[in-house]
Amino acid sequence: MKVKNVVFILFLLFCVVYYVARLAVFAMSLSGTNSFENEVSELAEVIVFGSFLAIGVLGLVLLPGVALHRLWGFWGTMALSAYTAVWDIWAAIWVQSSAAIGVVPAAVIIVFLLFYRRDFLRPDFTEATVKVGGSST
Repeated sequence: MKVKNVVFILFLLFCVVYYVARLAVFAMSLSGTNSFENEVSELAEVIVFGSFLAIGVLGLVLLPGVALHRLWGFWGTMALSAYTAVWDIWAAIWVQSSAAIGVVPAAVIIVFLLFYRRDFLRPDFTEATVKVGGSST
């Protein structure tokens, strides 16, 4: 197995753990025992924990697209990671400073996908080309 394939598999495992961890934080919020450094309204609390749920679910939904090198997986995960980074910066400023650490996994995902972007952006010959009279068009 090529090193590039092993690194890609490790990346996928990292993503699974990361998105499941986001879901776990949401699940822990259901117990009502969470507290924040800064005082926040109930609406802000719902937004914070709803974002954990959304990021976890969307990440796991997009992951098969990444694993299969589909453009929708690539662009969806890039958009989700960009949203996650911005959201974590907002949360670090207004809710809890430890939220800033959430920028790191989002940045790792963005950098990794940019490094591997050629694998996603190259045309798949089974879908992108049509043979007409023995030639590709």
